[in-house]
Amino acid sequence: MNYRLMLLVFTFFMFFNVQVSALKSPHGENFKKECSLCHVTENWSEIKSTGFNHNKTKFPLKGQHNSVSCKKCHPTLVFDKAPLECAVCHTDIHEGTVGKDCGRCHTQNSWIVTNIKQIHQQAGFALIGEHATADCIKCHPSASLLRFNNIRSDCYACHQTQYELTTKPNHKASGMGIDCQRCHNMAGQSWLSIGRGFDHGVFPLVGGHKNVECDFCHVNNDFKTKLQTNCDATNCHDGIDKSSTPAHITKFKSLACSDCHSVIGWSIVKYSKHDALYGKIYSGTHSGKWSACTDCHQNTTTYTSFCTKCHKFTSGRLP
Repeated sequence: MNYRLMLLVFTFFMFFNVQVSALKSPHGENFKKECSLCHVTENWSEIKSTGFNHNKTKFPLKGQHNSVSCKKCHPTLVFDKAPLECAVCHTDIHEGTVGKDCGRCHTQNSWIVTNIKQIHQQAGFALIGEHATADCIKCHPSASLLRFNNIRSDCYACHQTQYELTTKPNHKASGMGIDCQRCHNMAGQSWLSIGRGFDHGVFPLVGGHKNVECDFCHVNNDFKTKLQTNCDATNCHDGIDKSSTPAHITKFKSLACSDCHSVIGWSIVKYSKHDALYGKIYSGTHSGKWSACTDCHQNTTTYTSFCTKCHKFTSGRLP
């Protein structure tokens, strides 16, 4: 065989392969865009600012990504190999403590977090009441290292000291549970915001009872003994001076306090059976005219009415 011919054929194919390789796109075999879309003929390293529309890809260029060099994200220039996850390009300074979804807290405009309340809301712990202005490090001691390790979200986890040192009432001695929200209101501005959501059973804390201190009824930190629910129970309103209305101990003795009084306040009085027993004093011409029972009744043990205080009779008839 002619060795010169073989050498010539080999040299031809080597040269041909070099030329073909030189014509291959550095952006990968699957890149089908025209070179002139991004490059200018005078200088291949110069990229047109109005060339390739990155916003039509899976990763639109927004915020600070608009000014980043292409090679920063595409070091191999094979564009379809570029990752989409933030953590591939950006070091996770939180060390995995908040997950890999950077977009939950950050935007492409800035690393500064502006939606802290929304993040807490989504996590199931709304920043309301005093928590809205609390120092982050109080609950997240690792925050100074930019780590946000998982923490317990129950009140007792942070407020164990307050629970154990409270003496009025003594939470620990009286056997109260550690579900603080049964009595305390997270939306309040202090621990004194009590009674807003506590299930008080058959005796709802409404009206004048809403802001009464617990130990006013539950004396000596005794929360286990079942209390009477009638108004004049020995531990509640038995000390009220009834002599100001003598009929309380005579004519009205058989009535329940709630027949006349409201839990809103003792001064709000309206005898519910008045219309049926004594006439429609709360309707008709009398409706809304009287602010107190004594407007029509003499303040005696009999509590009889004296219409003549307002009406003058002529020949046995009302004028």
